[in-house]
Amino acid sequence: MNRRHFSKITGSALAALTANSLADHHGEGKVKPFQSKFGPNPGLLPTGPKGNADYIDQLKFAYDLGFRGWEDNWLNNKSAEVHAKIGEFMKDSDMEIGISVISTGKGMHFNKLTAENKESLKKDMLKGVEVAKLTGQTVMTMIPGARDESMTREEQIKGAADGMKFCCDLIEEHGLIMVNEPLSHKMGGKEPLLRSFEDGHMLCELVNRKSCKLLADYYHEGQIGHGEKFTELTDKVWNQIAYVQYGGSPGRKEPGTGKLDYVALTKQLREKGYTGVIGMEHGASKKGQEGLDALLEAYRKIDA
Repeated sequence: MNRRHFSKITGSALAALTANSLADHHGEGKVKPFQSKFGPNPGLLPTGPKGNADYIDQLKFAYDLGFRGWEDNWLNNKSAEVHAKIGEFMKDSDMEIGISVISTGKGMHFNKLTAENKESLKKDMLKGVEVAKLTGQTVMTMIPGARDESMTREEQIKGAADGMKFCCDLIEEHGLIMVNEPLSHKMGGKEPLLRSFEDGHMLCELVNRKSCKLLADYYHEGQIGHGEKFTELTDKVWNQIAYVQYGGSPGRKEPGTGKLDYVALTKQLREKGYTGVIGMEHGASKKGQEGLDALLEAYRKIDA
């Protein structure tokens, strides 16, 4: 598969892009790639292929809009055939695949894993390794279980380190990294163990393994009231961040629809040398062509 054979954007979608979005990249009808590897997810792009469309058509559509990243939380649930096609596409383009969820933690208490818990986690880890070999992924999202209200959060995080090391032992030799995600909402009706970047940073520091890092989802951090502290918090936890996700807060739509300053954050990440995928972990504020135009404009603005 060669980039010259990818589908082209035409008509109003192309006309709606700003003048500096158009460039002499890869031939007529192509647009200038984003500087940052912003990564859409299946179904996000309002006018893009959806439903039963060939999965690779979604990648081609995103590529032709200038995106060089991609992510899919539930990619591990798809077939090996799809995984292999994705891996081939990524090799033949300069696109990079970001996260999928390796395990939701299934409400476990990682500070006191049972034999049954460990067996369940082992299946998740081995499945993740299998998928990564086909897709070329290096990072996958990990939710390290639920809160145990019988102890303080700090005590539980310290107790959860051994549970995370158990998972590391299963994936580390394969070059895969679990990125622990702090959440601002409940998971499966239970409060998550990790609520903030600082919680996630503490766990990663305690585990101290190259396969256990932090997923910095700025939407969730904004939801818990830390939106004004992004610069300070990013500096504080930077040594453990291995993946980044964006989303307007409140609302969880494209940047600019909430109160978070993604222009300043994108600049900060670039200055720090972050070159990985930035997951577009949100919805679109509008539908159809209007929605696509608004989303593209939002990302061109913060990518300047």
